[in-house]
Amino acid sequence: MNRKSLLDGIIHYLSILRVSVELHNSLNHQDINVVSENFFRDFLNLAFGYELKNINIVEKNARAIDLGDEDARIAIQVTSTAGMPKIKHTHSGFVAGGLDAKYDRLVVLVIGEKKTYRQDSLGGGDVFAMSIKDDVWGLDELLARIDDLPPEKLVQCFDYLKAGISTRQPREANEVLTLLRLIEVLSESEIEAVAGDIRVDPDPEGKINARFADHADFLKRQFTDLHALYGATLAEVSGQSDIGHGRMLKLQIYLTNWSDRVLQECVGNPEQALETMVMRIMEKMGDGTAGFDESAVRFYLIDQLIRCNVFPNKTAAHA
Repeated sequence: MNRKSLLDGIIHYLSILRVSVELHNSLNHQDINVVSENFFRDFLNLAFGYELKNINIVEKNARAIDLGDEDARIAIQVTSTAGMPKIKHTHSGFVAGGLDAKYDRLVVLVIGEKKTYRQDSLGGGDVFAMSIKDDVWGLDELLARIDDLPPEKLVQCFDYLKAGISTRQPREANEVLTLLRLIEVLSESEIEAVAGDIRVDPDPEGKINARFADHADFLKRQFTDLHALYGATLAEVSGQSDIGHGRMLKLQIYLTNWSDRVLQECVGNPEQALETMVMRIMEKMGDGTAGFDESAVRFYLIDQLIRCNVFPNKTAAHA
């Protein structure tokens, strides 16, 4: 592989990781953050020659840093939160823990996009100084550093990411055909105005962990298990230009109204309602000769549930 192909591959796998972390966090899957710490520990050690170790510095769930290399005197916090409050919390915890005695540099690695910050630095004078410009890395900043690596290091980074990030390229025709047929059938269904008591702002955490608390484990497990199999396929199908924004909007409106009615039929039980919707969609799609994939249909509905187009939340007066 040439340099461009290697960099394209590295970008591809890091993008998958970023999206996966964002979706797991939307479902309050905190264990994904621990996995990311260990993943980036090994990746940064490989790429830049560090000897980072995963360490516990402050009390559980309020650690100042995740990774540390005492020989290189660098400490790294891996986080999916890019806001300044998180960076300030990391810096203050680092200082309060006296960690500047062990480390000369504190880096915050954001699994996502670095924001534009008004401050250039934290600390100064007698307080440990941290550069916001140089020591807060989003994936763009990480990739810029990777871009400077020699070819043999790029090969190692690509191989590590390919082996460590579970992804499945959307090559199986029945999965693609299933999702295309699903979108075709549902987007051609007769729609009506969205009921006035339905909230249009998505709130996946409130829905999964509060509204459907008794079914949260089931819904999270369904998403996690199916995303590894169908996430890439759905991303490809959703990105096809011939589907069109208008058709997708029509489909979302139909799903909002129809799923709400099915949920009412099932007395508010999302597991039962999900099964009912899968069965009815398979019937709408027809037998076909491609052998439509029922699990792909199930994943599509779970994905739309998280986006709050399936089983929509209601306003407080009608919750």
